[in-house]
Amino acid sequence: MRLSYQTRQALGVTCIVALTVIALSLVYLAAQARTLLDQSELRARMMANATYQRARTLVRSRETAAADLQADAGLRAILLSAIGFAEDVTYATITDVGDRALVHSSPTLEGTVVPVQDSLERLLAGGPLTQLRGVWDQRNYEVTQPLLLGDERFGSIRIGVSTVLIWAGLKEALKPIAAVAVAAIVLATGISWLMARRFLRPIHVLQSGIARLGQGEEDVRLDLPEEDFKDLGTSFNALSQSVSSIRSQLAEQARRAESVVDRLEDAVAIVGPHGEVAFANAAMKALLPAIEPGQALADAVPESHPCRQIVEQALAVRASRGPVITDLPLATGEARSQLQLMAHPIADPSRGLVGVMLVARNVGALSQLQTMLRYSRKLASLNRLLAGVAHEVKNPLNAMTIHLELLRQKLGRRAPVAVAVGAAVPEAAAPEALMSHVSIIGDEIRRLDHVVQGFLRFSRPEELQLEPVGVRALLQDIVDVVRPQAEQQGIDVQLEATEGVAVQVDRAMLRQAFLNLALNAIDAMPGGGRLSLRARPVEDQQVQVDVADTGIGIEPEHLGRIFDLYFTTREQGSGLGLSMVYRTVQLHDGTIEVESTPGRGATFRVRLPRA
Repeated sequence: MRLSYQTRQALGVTCIVALTVIALSLVYLAAQARTLLDQSELRARMMANATYQRARTLVRSRETAAADLQADAGLRAILLSAIGFAEDVTYATITDVGDRALVHSSPTLEGTVVPVQDSLERLLAGGPLTQLRGVWDQRNYEVTQPLLLGDERFGSIRIGVSTVLIWAGLKEALKPIAAVAVAAIVLATGISWLMARRFLRPIHVLQSGIARLGQGEEDVRLDLPEEDFKDLGTSFNALSQSVSSIRSQLAEQARRAESVVDRLEDAVAIVGPHGEVAFANAAMKALLPAIEPGQALADAVPESHPCRQIVEQALAVRASRGPVITDLPLATGEARSQLQLMAHPIADPSRGLVGVMLVARNVGALSQLQTMLRYSRKLASLNRLLAGVAHEVKNPLNAMTIHLELLRQKLGRRAPVAVAVGAAVPEAAAPEALMSHVSIIGDEIRRLDHVVQGFLRFSRPEELQLEPVGVRALLQDIVDVVRPQAEQQGIDVQLEATEGVAVQVDRAMLRQAFLNLALNAIDAMPGGGRLSLRARPVEDQQVQVDVADTGIGIEPEHLGRIFDLYFTTREQGSGLGLSMVYRTVQLHDGTIEVESTPGRGATFRVRLPRA
């Protein structure tokens, strides 16, 4: 368990105080032990001196020393009084040079060998720890005074001193010391705890702020009122703002990068060094439906799958693998397609393996696209050829019309006849048989000229004059144009468009396209109804415009052909209107869809790039 700064500081101060108290207590005890030992040594020395003074006057010779000492009642009284004089004196004796007791405070021990004990003077000469250890051992020490006869030593006065009572005295002195120590430790703990709460609060606040930053929280701000920490709080707030800004930028860049990769037609996945999936775009999820970020690739893909095999190979050798061509279904239930698989290792700046990027490219669709491109080029060439042919056909048609008019005149036409292509040919006064044939030829020439004119308009390349155009204003213009005709037929015209939405288009071309859609909708409601024009922004930076009616609708078998050139279901229709609408939308990189239910109306949905 990790302790907080406050707890660690309190424990630290408590330990320091405890060690200080213990050290001072040891110093005190050592001084007290020294004092008690000095006092014991002094009393023992005084007894030894008194015994020496008495014994020195009694001994006449070495041979009679024992008898002289034992015969003196005063000497024996001095030895017996030594035990009563000091409680820590355990015995007093005079021994010969062989340590045999000549006179002893315990008469029964006279004549026996008295074991030599350590010298109390040597203990006092040692250090404080030595003295404390000597008292702790609770044993006997001796104070010795030699007995001399002339210059020759014939015995010793030995006073035994026990440290048992000294230790008892130290224990009594230790009780108040222990009480003071405990009180000091408790007081130090309480004071250190309060001081920690008071002085370490800014550090706790700072630590909390750093933890919140580490957890991803943004715009973390600290309020440190203490004067000593104000600069630190200001610096932290600036750092927090900078980190939040950088984190937002990185997150936005990551989202953009992920969005870009997610929209790629190629299937892309990132696999970690241990085989876990870190990322998979939409195309890869369609290719491998079981794959999910955070999941092991081995759990989502069978061992025999080419994608798993090439990734495992790249991870094993830490080098690129592929391209490998294989046939796989692009999505569940779809037909198999030819895919090109590649796996590339990803390394960090220190050349450590971060993972492997798996890329699956639909080379079958690419081949199909190349085929369509070649076909489009052929169609473009054919379109230019047909446009030239139509132009060459138009000139003979004009000549045929002129000569047909001359033929009318020769047949006796009196009224002037217009010679322009497409003009009405008046009825002639010639015989009915010839004039009927001339009228049929004139009608067929006009029909053929109409077809050629429509083809030229459709195939002629247009130069777009692109500009930002407000969608609401454009649709309002359409509503103003068609409203009179709509009101005559009992049609309610509604406009719903978001303000401030614009598209980058050729205004004239797009106006004509929407006008064609509106007029077709009105024609589909001969008995009245509702015409709705709706516009709103949608995803992918596009604007969607719906032209909906409640008319007769479109038959299902006609939905696939309504944009074909010259296809129409109306008797007076040219078959060019919807074809021109479709071509206009394509020129503006847009899309057009139609939904219809017979008897309930139709909705044309146009999507154009937003300005």
